[in-house]
Amino acid sequence: MEGKSLAVIPNSIVILLSIALLLGLWGCAHMPKPPSEEMRAQFGKIGIVSVPTTPNIQFHPEFAKGRLTGAGIGCSAGLVSGILFGGLVGAAASTPSGGFFTPFFAAGGAAIGGVVGGVYGGLVGGVNAVPKREARRIEATVKNAFDGIGIQEAIALSVFKNSLELPDYVFVLLKEEDFIISTPYNFRFLRENGIETVLELNVKDGGFKEGKGKNPLIALFMKVHTRLIRTTDGEEIYSREFEYKSPKHNSADWLNSDAQLLCEEIDTCFKELPKQIVEELFGKRPL
Repeated sequence: MEGKSLAVIPNSIVILLSIALLLGLWGCAHMPKPPSEEMRAQFGKIGIVSVPTTPNIQFHPEFAKGRLTGAGIGCSAGLVSGILFGGLVGAAASTPSGGFFTPFFAAGGAAIGGVVGGVYGGLVGGVNAVPKREARRIEATVKNAFDGIGIQEAIALSVFKNSLELPDYVFVLLKEEDFIISTPYNFRFLRENGIETVLELNVKDGGFKEGKGKNPLIALFMKVHTRLIRTTDGEEIYSREFEYKSPKHNSADWLNSDAQLLCEEIDTCFKELPKQIVEELFGKRPL
């Protein structure tokens, strides 16, 4: 009886690790592969277009914005973890003669674990959270840095410039005035102009991510969703999200000297991310 009780914790850990492994394998299995050579051979003349939407530019800290918010999140997480762990320990610690009282040991352990976990989680959450004032300053700085930049048009133009170095394909940079946007495109007009494939680019998210505490260690990032659409029938033949992530620096370094480091890294992002997109979709890395 005692041996079975003590085995509860190891077995639960094994189950959790198995679930985590399966989730990891699931994620890897769903990472889209690059287009095949057979697919690339059918691209024909490719029109590059950006989606006229406003990307979500903000700061995504590792834990939370604001000490109170962080304490609340930490307390909730600690409470749940403490209840589960305390319940398992309480059940495992019950004696073989516990019999009827074993559930009470588990309930008592869960209660104690919940209190301890909640208090500890709240303290850790408060410490790890980025102070609200600092979070607002970081977010305001990155928004100001992108203000005035036509992000969607800029990423499309950079992809187009990189694509010109690929001799095996013909690319055209499409603008809104070049064709009528319907649901979603006027494919007949595109076909009449020799466009066989549309490469759609959509900057969906960007800003800073990660980091905790005061003067957090954070990285600049940008996510671009790409779609390849066949104009003969409007069918999406490929889709993938690309992300650029910079080296990490403390927020003070990012924001000092009129955010010079941030401006330089934004320029790097607009150079490296299009290269990544072109290499993945067309199989060759531009020079």
